[in-house]
Amino acid sequence: MPYPRIIIMRHGETEWNLAGRTQGHLNSPLTEKGRAQAEKLGKILNRELGTTDGYAQMVSPLGRTMETADYIKKHFPLDPTPSDLLKEIDLGKLSGLDRSEIKLAFPDHMAGKPDYDWYFGAPDGETMNDMRERATTWLESLGAPTIAVSHGQIGKVIRGIYLGLIDEQILRLKEPQGVIHVLDNGVETIWT
Repeated sequence: MPYPRIIIMRHGETEWNLAGRTQGHLNSPLTEKGRAQAEKLGKILNRELGTTDGYAQMVSPLGRTMETADYIKKHFPLDPTPSDLLKEIDLGKLSGLDRSEIKLAFPDHMAGKPDYDWYFGAPDGETMNDMRERATTWLESLGAPTIAVSHGQIGKVIRGIYLGLIDEQILRLKEPQGVIHVLDNGVETIWT
């Protein structure tokens, strides 16, 4: 299915990102660097688009994305509607823990998983299939080009589906902060 143009970005760095603590559906505020990253996103959007005309605007309802949207607004007229479909992966029992706490409490879950593969299928959390279903529902709901402020894991699943990638390829996608992913005609471009 062809999707409209999507301009999607991850929230700025949070205190828990910096501390190596998982967030999932939990939240922590942006750091000073995260606020600067969010303002940078606003400057990039202003430079590249200048206006929101013709774009739907959406944001995850979690605090860190709402805070990022507020900082974007300093440089770009973003007025996004919250969408639960853009929430970060639900990490279940891993939520709020750091990697050492997770390895201690759930060693079998962590065994042999590179990068952030262990985010998917966490005890009482969402699986890759759950994330694909949620991301597909969001993508299929789009009726116009869309600007979205979201999160690392759901963002890479959305990007992967848009690009026609398999799960292993999706898992290897990076989810940097302070950049904008533009999905258009089956191709991804990054604005910095």
